[in-house]
Amino acid sequence: MAESLLKYQANLLNCERLAAMLQGGLPKTLLIDSRSFLEYNTSHVLNSVNICCSKLMKRRLQQDKVSIREVLRNTCHVQDEEKDEVIVYDQCTQDLDGLSTENFLSVLLGKLSSAYKNVSLLTGGFNHFQSCFPTLCEGKLPTFNLPTLSQPCLPVANVGPTRILPFLYLGSQKDVFNREVMEFYEINYVLNTSVTCPKPDYVPDTHFLRIPVNDNYAERIFPWFDKIIEFIDMVRESNGCVVVHCMAGVSRSATACIAFVMKHLNLSSDDAYRYVKDKRPSISPNFNFLGQLLEFEKLL
Repeated sequence: MAESLLKYQANLLNCERLAAMLQGGLPKTLLIDSRSFLEYNTSHVLNSVNICCSKLMKRRLQQDKVSIREVLRNTCHVQDEEKDEVIVYDQCTQDLDGLSTENFLSVLLGKLSSAYKNVSLLTGGFNHFQSCFPTLCEGKLPTFNLPTLSQPCLPVANVGPTRILPFLYLGSQKDVFNREVMEFYEINYVLNTSVTCPKPDYVPDTHFLRIPVNDNYAERIFPWFDKIIEFIDMVRESNGCVVVHCMAGVSRSATACIAFVMKHLNLSSDDAYRYVKDKRPSISPNFNFLGQLLEFEKLL
């Protein structure tokens, strides 16, 4: 066995063995996907949980600011006391020979090996497993041949604006046009992330910002992130309160809020997504926007 494998006390597991285990059930085995949340959300091995490979997560684990068991309980909602074996996979790693100690997979395996007796790495990662056993993978793959014209958001149950931070709400066009709702939540600024949603007459021009983006797989929202953050910060510093909205408060405005949370709370795109998703479960930024959030993360 290679020296690196001995150091981590990790075994190598081939795709055929994992497939047999999945078909027989994994009551005592924890299967961990160590890729980004975007990759995991696109497609992953059945029954796997995601520990996203962000710089922030790696730093927290390296500095022992959080234990691997805490991550599994709080981020993945796993009761790890019930698990005897852990299997980890990334995108395409064959083995650990030559793997840098700064690599997220290396850090993760080190922490898992100190907490569990039986830790294995899936050889070839997700790419190889999916090519061999596509029926044992699940997820939602983006359809890139969608029309470039913006498609209206599907209506969702009207739950009112959602508080993301004390000075920041995420809502829909319907929320913004209900003046009583706006006054109830003491919202006095509006950030509109659409081309077509009109500005309510009662909102002063000085309290309004339009970010003209369509919700499709070609639109670029990334160039607007700085302006979005600048506007929300201005509201915060003036002790005001802003609602960010599009048609339904699902994709464009959710992406804007995630970008702000990344900057304001120093979170990775994955962690910021989860933060906003926990507040407003109906959010669903399109894959194009999720990819641009990953671009933004590299600049922070």
